[in-house]
Amino acid sequence: MFVADLHNDVVQRAMIGEDIAQRTDVGHSDLVRLRESCIDLEILVVWASKIPPKGSAFLAANAMYDAIEALATKNDFLTIPKTLNDILLSKKNNQLSIPVAMEGGEALENSLEKLHHFIDRGVFYLGPTWNYSLDWVSSGYDEVHNKKNIKHLGLSKFGHEVIHTCNDNGVMIDVSHIGEKSFWDIAAISKKPFIASHSSVYKLCSHFRNLKDDQIIEIKKSQGLIGLNPYPFFIDSSFKKKEEKFLKKFKSELDQITHEQPNPTAAWIAKQHYLQKKLNDIVPLLDIFIDHIEYIIKLIGVDYVGIGSDYDGLDCLPQGWKDCLDHIKIAEALENRGYSTADIEKVMGQNILRVLDLVSS
Repeated sequence: MFVADLHNDVVQRAMIGEDIAQRTDVGHSDLVRLRESCIDLEILVVWASKIPPKGSAFLAANAMYDAIEALATKNDFLTIPKTLNDILLSKKNNQLSIPVAMEGGEALENSLEKLHHFIDRGVFYLGPTWNYSLDWVSSGYDEVHNKKNIKHLGLSKFGHEVIHTCNDNGVMIDVSHIGEKSFWDIAAISKKPFIASHSSVYKLCSHFRNLKDDQIIEIKKSQGLIGLNPYPFFIDSSFKKKEEKFLKKFKSELDQITHEQPNPTAAWIAKQHYLQKKLNDIVPLLDIFIDHIEYIIKLIGVDYVGIGSDYDGLDCLPQGWKDCLDHIKIAEALENRGYSTADIEKVMGQNILRVLDLVSS
């Protein structure tokens, strides 16, 4: 079985000094655990969305890219594929593929030249926004919660150029964090399949990061893919109140952690590590996540479903899912629900290979 995970934020831990080439006892992944897991393709994300000064987002994104390439150079079981054939060869050679994607377009700095720079580096997919809107595209967070921060609702003319450039150069577009207006603007102009790398189902959990039924159907029309995200906030509508009540117990400890860390990213990661085990008592069951997978299969078919774990980009996973070593439990849960081996293999990784073939053609 070929297994793919569409979204992993572990690079952020490397950028604050953690050695992710070694086994760690915190977070959801490191290179040792990923190698021991069932995963063959783990898309690592370059995320520079909290870098404010002009010019620094481009530099920060390149520094993250450099860090990933250095890991691949030092560890011969890793490859950074640029083509579908590279991925298939890595699988044949029992290597872990770690293609690089971009979450948020800040690093482009409104420049097609800089977009081409990342294309030349082999960027796998581009998510136009994280939670912050840019000059040329509005985010999901801002469209719902912070409209005053929107500089251009949907895609601007430059935004259209970004999408066309990605289409023309075999780069997938990731719609997970963008707003609904931006989503439909992209759907109207994209000539290639697009994906949602780490989102879940709005009908089952009404969070702005999730996809509504008409969006799910539109992704199918594009021949794209939805990577289901297991974050409890996105799969269980009751979790928010549970966590708010829970966090009040640890407010002083969390405040102290924030005070001790050098920057917001380091503070967020430190708090994530602190809470990881403590939250296990209130997180939903794995079956709740499987409900989201099954919903999309019933709505549009099994060919458009994948997994986007968001490892190390969230503070907790469903019960019984500690880290990437438990990724195989998704397949086991689908088998328990009666899905065939062929359908399970599609969800676990085969579907992204289909999309890559279409995007690169």
